[in-house]
Amino acid sequence: MKPIKLLVLAASAALLTAALSGCSALYPHWGATDFPTDGPSSTSTPVASPTPTASASPSQSAKPIQAAKVQVMQLNVDATNGVVDVVAAVTNVAEDGGQCVLTVTSGASSKSQTVRAESNVDTTQCYPMEVSLAGLAKGTGSVVVTYKSPGFVGSSQSQTISIQ
Repeated sequence: MKPIKLLVLAASAALLTAALSGCSALYPHWGATDFPTDGPSSTSTPVASPTPTASASPSQSAKPIQAAKVQVMQLNVDATNGVVDVVAAVTNVAEDGGQCVLTVTSGASSKSQTVRAESNVDTTQCYPMEVSLAGLAKGTGSVVVTYKSPGFVGSSQSQTISIQ
């Protein structure tokens, strides 16, 4: 029985060797090329960009700026911690690359925070925003979120808050 076990082990080793050597058949120059890099390769040559001429006309493919429909989804005045927390979204476009600006105004003073916005299925979601109430006048204040991207610009309706 021992010779049969040795024969089975030898056959298994031969099959394993054959299976692993099959990888070189799929990629015959394994290790012969460098892995991709993020930067330019040492063999690349820069391409000169065309110089504009005086008769060049504006691009016909430039899209006009459209109105962004900004909606405040959540507004929380945290008097204990002295902050306003806001979550907002642009409901008529899903895109990356825009910015949302939260502006809190009370009396003659205002504070703002700018955050990135990113696509979220069928809307554009602003990152959560938070502004400190320190330095703002006590009483009634207002909150507005503005969105701006290369193709869209808009603001939410003003929301009234109580600053204590």
